[in-house]
Amino acid sequence: MNDLLKIENLYINFRTLWGVAKVLNGINLTIKEGEIFGLVGETGCGKSVTASTILRLLPSNAEVSGKVLFKGENLLEKSEEEMRKIRGKEISIIFQDPMTSLNPLFKIRDQMVDVITLHNNLSKEEAEKRAKDLLEKVGLPDPERVLNSYPHELSGGMRQRVMIAMALSSNPSLLIADEPTTALDVTIQKQILKLILELKETYGFSVLFITHDLGVVAELCDRVGVMYAGNIVEIAPTEELFENPLHPYTQGLLSVVPDPRYKKKLKPLRGSVPSLLNPPTGCRFHPRCDYAGDLCKKEKPELIEYSPDHFVACHLYGGNSE
Repeated sequence: MNDLLKIENLYINFRTLWGVAKVLNGINLTIKEGEIFGLVGETGCGKSVTASTILRLLPSNAEVSGKVLFKGENLLEKSEEEMRKIRGKEISIIFQDPMTSLNPLFKIRDQMVDVITLHNNLSKEEAEKRAKDLLEKVGLPDPERVLNSYPHELSGGMRQRVMIAMALSSNPSLLIADEPTTALDVTIQKQILKLILELKETYGFSVLFITHDLGVVAELCDRVGVMYAGNIVEIAPTEELFENPLHPYTQGLLSVVPDPRYKKKLKPLRGSVPSLLNPPTGCRFHPRCDYAGDLCKKEKPELIEYSPDHFVACHLYGGNSE
C-alpha cells in the first residue's frame, strides 16, 4: 500500500499564561492507503492535537515545525484558501460529541445540504437526494424524518451516524475519527465501529482512529501508534503490538487490560502523566519506567524499526540504557 499521510518530525508548542506547553515532541507516523490506523494513549498525550494539525485547525498561540505530507504535499505550507478546499472534501473528521458539531438551531436537512453543496457541484435538490442516500447508507431507517429533525430530537447514536454521513458526503481519502464512540453506550459503540469498518471497505478511504480504548483498537485497527506525553513510543500491526509489546509504556497499558482467558493480576502504571509545561528531560516516560537508566534521563530515544514494520522509541532497543 502507498503512503497517504506522512507526519515527519512534528513539534508543536503552545504559548500560555503559565509558560510554553511542549505538546508534540517530534512525532513521526505514516498512514497508508486503505488502512485503519489507531492512535492510542492517555488523555492529554497529544492525539487530538495531531488531528487538529493535519486539518490546520490549531489556535493562534500554536508554534508548529515539521511536515504533514498528504498525497506528497506539505499541508503546513498551504494557504488557508487551499486548506478550505481540502477540509471536508479530501480529509473529513468525526468528533467525539456530535452535539457540539451539529448546530442546534438548524434542522439536519439544512446542515447536510450546506456541507454537500459546499464540496460538490450539486443543486439543492440533488444535495437533498444525496443526503437521504447517505443517511440510508449509515443505517438510519427513516431518512426523511431524520432530515426534518433538529439535533436534540435524535439519540446520540443517530447524531453520530448523521456526522459520519456528512463526513463521507464528498468521498474523502482520509477520515479522522476523534474518539467517536466515547459519548455513546456500549451497544451503540459496537454499531458505530461496525459501520465505520463496513463503510471503509465499501469506499476504500483510510481512517485515523483516535482512542484511549485498547479494546476498540484490537477490534478495528490494522496498525496502531502508541502516544505518551507528545511522543510516538511504538508503532506496529495491531496483532503484533498485542502479542509482542516492546515499549515499557505499551506493556504498562496492556497490563491493566482484563483478559477473560487468564486469571492475571492487573498491574497499574505507577506515577502520573507529566505536565507538558515542564516535561521530563530525555525520554518523557523515564520517571515512570522500571527500566530507566542514566541515558534515558538525558537523551530522547529515536523511533527505530526493531523488526519488520514494528517501530519503538526506547533505549532498551536502540542503544544502552546504562
